[in-house]
Amino acid sequence: MPSSIFAAARVVALGLVATSLFAQVPDADSVRLNPEGPAAIRARLDASGSPQPLCATAEGRAIWAAVQAFYAARADQPVWTAGAALTPAGQRLVDALGGVADEGLDPSRYDAALLAGAPQVLRAAVGGEEARDVASVEIGLTAALARHASDLANGRIDARPVTVLWRLRPRAFDVLPFLQLTAERGPEAALETLRPIHPQYAALRAALQHYAGLAATEAGVPVVPGGLKLSAGARGAHALRARLAFWGDLDERAASGDAFDAMTVAALKRFQARHGLAANGVASPEVVAALNTPVHDRIRQIALNLERWRWQERTPAGRSVLVNIPAFELHAYDDGNEALAMRVVTGRPETQTPVFAQAMTSVVLSPYWSVPTNIMLDETIPAVRRDRGYLRRQNLEVLRGDQVVDPSRVDWKGDVRNIALRQRPGAGNSLGLVKFQLPNPFNVYLHDTPNDALFLRPQRAFSHGCVRLSKPEALARWVLADVPGWSAARIAAGMRAGRENVVALPAPIPVSIGYFTVWVDADGTVRFLPDVYRHDAAQAPLLDVPVAPASLPAPDRSVAAAVLAR
Repeated sequence: MPSSIFAAARVVALGLVATSLFAQVPDADSVRLNPEGPAAIRARLDASGSPQPLCATAEGRAIWAAVQAFYAARADQPVWTAGAALTPAGQRLVDALGGVADEGLDPSRYDAALLAGAPQVLRAAVGGEEARDVASVEIGLTAALARHASDLANGRIDARPVTVLWRLRPRAFDVLPFLQLTAERGPEAALETLRPIHPQYAALRAALQHYAGLAATEAGVPVVPGGLKLSAGARGAHALRARLAFWGDLDERAASGDAFDAMTVAALKRFQARHGLAANGVASPEVVAALNTPVHDRIRQIALNLERWRWQERTPAGRSVLVNIPAFELHAYDDGNEALAMRVVTGRPETQTPVFAQAMTSVVLSPYWSVPTNIMLDETIPAVRRDRGYLRRQNLEVLRGDQVVDPSRVDWKGDVRNIALRQRPGAGNSLGLVKFQLPNPFNVYLHDTPNDALFLRPQRAFSHGCVRLSKPEALARWVLADVPGWSAARIAAGMRAGRENVVALPAPIPVSIGYFTVWVDADGTVRFLPDVYRHDAAQAPLLDVPVAPASLPAPDRSVAAAVLAR
């Protein structure tokens, strides 16, 4: 099957091959270049200046500087071309860059026209003026590789300007050593070193190809009518069954049926569970909207989540923790293998859990809860003013500095900004019996909770920003497994001792608070999760990923390219 980048650009290949990366190249008709030697490359590099649009950004200028340094370090010897032909490495590079849509990236960003037209231009280049095109192919392939490598290493965009609650920073990436590595080891092996190693990335790439394949048959699948109301055993479920079969939640052999039978109800519940909705078998307006979501929207959503994995910190081997906010889940890993998973509660939309990465440094058994100032002023103090018995019932103590003071000596009607409130350890403590410290500017941490009922809900955005755990003791055992003297029995006793005990970790454990609205389970089930904080809505436009055209080409990769192309 031809790659998407070839299919997407074939119609414009020859006309644009020497102009896309070098749109403002000075005229050099008087120059006669030897396409088989380094002179052609040096002349093209010297004539190009700061090619646009590549050098329109600081990132692009750094890439162009690396391209120039790459050829200078090898005495301008070509890598991808030999005379009027691609070298084996050059053909492998064209093939590798032909699969960029499989990464959820826009093929046009990497000079799709050049890649599609390279072999034809090289065959036509026999000397004279056309020799300049050979050098353009050589240098253009290197520039396309450098840009793609930068995107794989850092992601396409920096999401931090969208919200102060998104703190994942782009990593430093030196393009020149990567280009040199590619020349030595080949493009496939070099590019593999840049892809995120978390298994979710590979799983999302496979999901992208699967959903691109669905686009070819989507036009023949009816949409579910709004206001659909069906009772068990009723007729009129043809569109519902067809849509469930299309998405893979109902056996395709049942797609043509009409009854809302037990099999269809079970399929609807599967669909609801996969989309973070209450699995009650009722076709509510929210469920109907999810059923009727176009495939191109799902492709865009997967592409955005692939981009988010490229923003993630590359965790070293060993233990790590990931909290996925839209899934309301925590996953603990040992050397990349999942060791523990649990439900969590995260922040409400108005008190969002921030997205950041930080190391866990300690476990606090039987913790105090220091009431945050905003909660104290907005919620606790008004409650105390209404009822002085509130402090006793909530097991709260008053502090001035480090000293506990008698509540009767506080002027509760006056200025209370010189005091602090702290909840004593115990079963009713808002942090429960254990918390996990990861120092950060948001004062966010992982902790137990006395309110277990919220874990039964499919969407669990209820906290002030911290992450509440459904299995806190299991996480404590996992975190302290390598700390001498901390058996399961001692951990359980410490959690219930009623005296705060801080256990420092000998080796910090990386923790990522992430935001992934597409998640692939171990059995291959693809889940599309609610955009609880509207980060999808804010970030998707930054990727320049528009709605797909009405008519899409048939091959899987070509469909993805059509959706992802600008």
